[in-house]
Amino acid sequence: MKREGIIKDLETFLEELRNYREFRKQMKRRTFTSKALEQIADLRRTLVRKSGKYKYLIAEITGIENVSIFMNNKEFPTDIWSVGLLGNPVTRTPTALDYCLDSVGQAIGKLEDDIKMGKRDTQTGEILTKADISGSEPTEALTAKANWKDIKTEYGVTKRSFGKRINFVKDPFKRAVIYRDVEQAFILERSGFSKPAVILAGGVIEELLRLYLKHKKITPTNDSFDGYIQTCEQNGLLKAGVSRLTDSARHFRNLVHLSREETKRHTTSKSAAIGAVSSIFTIANDF
Repeated sequence: MKREGIIKDLETFLEELRNYREFRKQMKRRTFTSKALEQIADLRRTLVRKSGKYKYLIAEITGIENVSIFMNNKEFPTDIWSVGLLGNPVTRTPTALDYCLDSVGQAIGKLEDDIKMGKRDTQTGEILTKADISGSEPTEALTAKANWKDIKTEYGVTKRSFGKRINFVKDPFKRAVIYRDVEQAFILERSGFSKPAVILAGGVIEELLRLYLKHKKITPTNDSFDGYIQTCEQNGLLKAGVSRLTDSARHFRNLVHLSREETKRHTTSKSAAIGAVSSIFTIANDF
């Protein structure tokens, strides 16, 4: 296929990254002239600018976004571009640059297929909706975008910021399900369906805690909501206030069981639904 638009731009970006990686390797075993060093610095500035332009699209396509840095026996997920394009040579830079190169290469391959199939825009790489293609009704992607816009208005949380907080969920399918269930819990709460909103929100929190413990390689006391909460508390993975929120979310979900709905006192309230949905974001913020 003819190289144009976003594909051509990313291939140029990839070649520049390769050159920069080679320069960084050579800097440890040879001396460059001041003019050559200035050229390398100019290349780095160009790459920093381009990474700001392309990294979100690349992360969306490939899921490659962070590299783990360990300090004082603690793991810190860090943006690959921030590490890979550091101004001074560091031990982790070549590794992070490899991640950068891999992510761009994978993005190009996926874009080629998606553009050929008419799924993405040739110039920008953005996903095309049916409305973009034929003027028909918006697709699920457009609907999801609208939902997250409303979530941002209500709770001050964007899909991207929430996604970064649950970066430990690597499986694309599981991430998609979590995003979908968060949207549905919000829609149900906003529409006045408090009971199903609380049930769904509790389910999201339970699954996030389970996956977080799995990511930390910690075995829960038992495979239940209570077990996940207790294990997180015992290992100091949740702040006290957040633990109480998780406990409340579990209580909300238990409260809406049919056998408990004997009087209006046991009926799930609007405020309980709002609290349960809000707890998803508060708890995720502590991961």
